[in-house]
Amino acid sequence: MIRHAEQTQGLNEIAQESEKQGLLLMGKIANQDRKAFEDLYFGYTPRIGRFLMKLLKKRELVDEAVNDVMLAVWQQAGRYDPAQGKLSTWLFGIAHNKGLKLLERQRRHQCEETFLSQSSPSENGQEPSGVDAEWIGSDNPERTVMGWEMGEHLLWAMELLSLEHRTVIELAINEQCSYQEIALITDCPVNTVKTRMFHARKKLAELLASKDYP
Repeated sequence: MIRHAEQTQGLNEIAQESEKQGLLLMGKIANQDRKAFEDLYFGYTPRIGRFLMKLLKKRELVDEAVNDVMLAVWQQAGRYDPAQGKLSTWLFGIAHNKGLKLLERQRRHQCEETFLSQSSPSENGQEPSGVDAEWIGSDNPERTVMGWEMGEHLLWAMELLSLEHRTVIELAINEQCSYQEIALITDCPVNTVKTRMFHARKKLAELLASKDYP
């Protein structure tokens, strides 16, 4: 217990130092300092990318979303108010919003492709599925590399959660966000976050029990 407490304290200290450095960089970015923007980019985009990979599933969409996030940071740095929340919370809120917009665009695109494929038979006389195998496949290398490092069964169970439930679990565990921070990121009431977390944990427990996960 003592060792765990020491590890937790160490992580908190690292996070606090990172937050301080981020605030200094944001002040410089607000004044169009490109070097500060570059430092912030390399400091935060790995975390943002991991979060977005859980949301978007495709490397090319993640890259696009990360670029959208950082463009927003460059353009809106002067609007960030530390009194309203941590910098990481603000960044993940932007990332969540950009990710959802890309998902909606992807959904519309897939619907259009499906409609066209159903309207026009393929050369071999069969209707193409119009579904991207990478989207539904479970052995995508990127998803494996960027996935949760908590065991095959938990990764499998996480993939079966709804987008809303998977997002709150991801933010709570991987990013150690509080309910209030998750509410700010996802733009929903704290009680909604708590409800999603409750149902997400319950669903995970049921799925892992079906796999006899210890």
